[in-house]
Amino acid sequence: MGKAEDKASGPHVAAQTSGSWVGLEAAIRGAALAEALENQDRALREAMAEMLRVRDFIGSPQHILGNANTKHGEIAEQVHVGVRRASEALHQRTPSANIEDVPRTGPVDYVDGGVDIQSKYYNGLRNTLDGVASHAEENNAFVTGEGRYHIPRDQFEQLRELRETDTVDGLSERHIEQLKAQIEALQRETGRSIEDLVDAGEATYGEVQQGEVHKTVDRQEQGLKRDDEELRDQAPDEHGPSLAGSVEAAAVGAAVGAGVTLAGTLWAKHREGKNPFREGEFSTEDWKDVGLNTATGAGTGAVAGFSVYWLTNSTDLAAPFAGSLVSGLMGIGALLKEHQQGSISDEEFADLSLIVAADAAVVGIAAVAGQTLIPVPVLGAFIGSVAGKLVASAVKDSLGEAESELIERLRRFETVAIERLDDALRAVVVELDANFGRLEDLARIAFDEGINTELRMAASIRFAAAVDVRSDDIIRSRDDLDVFMQE
Repeated sequence: MGKAEDKASGPHVAAQTSGSWVGLEAAIRGAALAEALENQDRALREAMAEMLRVRDFIGSPQHILGNANTKHGEIAEQVHVGVRRASEALHQRTPSANIEDVPRTGPVDYVDGGVDIQSKYYNGLRNTLDGVASHAEENNAFVTGEGRYHIPRDQFEQLRELRETDTVDGLSERHIEQLKAQIEALQRETGRSIEDLVDAGEATYGEVQQGEVHKTVDRQEQGLKRDDEELRDQAPDEHGPSLAGSVEAAAVGAAVGAGVTLAGTLWAKHREGKNPFREGEFSTEDWKDVGLNTATGAGTGAVAGFSVYWLTNSTDLAAPFAGSLVSGLMGIGALLKEHQQGSISDEEFADLSLIVAADAAVVGIAAVAGQTLIPVPVLGAFIGSVAGKLVASAVKDSLGEAESELIERLRRFETVAIERLDDALRAVVVELDANFGRLEDLARIAFDEGINTELRMAASIRFAAAVDVRSDDIIRSRDDLDVFMQE
């Protein structure tokens, strides 16, 4: 019975250590998520501060250069820089657009991403290209360097359409030919392609007019707020459970499982009078036993760590409860194998499996009850009823007709234990009972040795489905895994 008990309790340390690690990892991820959301709060405030500077500028039209018909030119500059800086601030990047350190009436209107920019906002694409050509002729150093021109976004789309389709919707053929001639002349005079010379500003021509620009800023701010919501929605996924986390949990379980099993095997050999550190006392077979047992312990620990990780992160189970649940199920699985091989009797299986399951029951009660005080006289009955349910659900699909008496023995134990509870505690057991249906699927996966040995993709899919992971989030193939790892 001692040997069976050792096998039953073997997975406990690996599973419960993995549970502690998973709890710590979840706490670290939770803290990182809280910090990410706090940083996003600050990023939104900074973005709105950039937009406020634009509002302040357009709110004092008397300070804007030009007359009533040309003030939109400087407005376009402020809108572009403000929107670009706000977007970068929102995404927690250092703003790269700058207008404050640029002379107000020089050949450069602002700097964007380290590139000198001249903004040309005229009514109509032909007029805008004329403005570009005039500036390029007067400022040769601007175009021979890396300087670029920003034009209204709607006019840039017309330019793009012309380059791609050789036509522009809504323009006459004569107008189109004039545009082509302008583009060819501009490219010839500057020695640069139109794609390299001209880019789109943040606003259309109409959006920067004095009667419309306040609405433009309103729309831009609403867009920033929508982007902010999307970034916040992404944060839980970025700081949520991951394949890498499950691999680390499996590694923790494997290391602990190997270490505990190695120590246990060496101690068992020592009790047989064999010292591994004395020459000649350990035979080749002894070392094979040590290696095989250690490898088995590592594999069992890896399965335990992997299972605890996804059980904790895919359900509402607390990490300590998940660790004890997995260790309990694996311990019962080891006892079940002993029983089926005839090494232990029905009575020994019932007694030992309930002892193993009681550990999961104790931790489960702590996780479910929280601050609730359980009257000491009924504590044993409560633990017993939960342990009985765990054992019964774990083994009912693995026992055949020959074990019908054992099944009935377990059922009677559970019934008697539940009858000793008061109504409040009985209600808690009923709630736990409702959840065991889902946990039984996990038990089947845990006891499938073919799956446990290699942690195959099929096992992962079944496991994810068993705990109600969204279908779209399940990795079903190597291609899915490659995509996940590259995101």
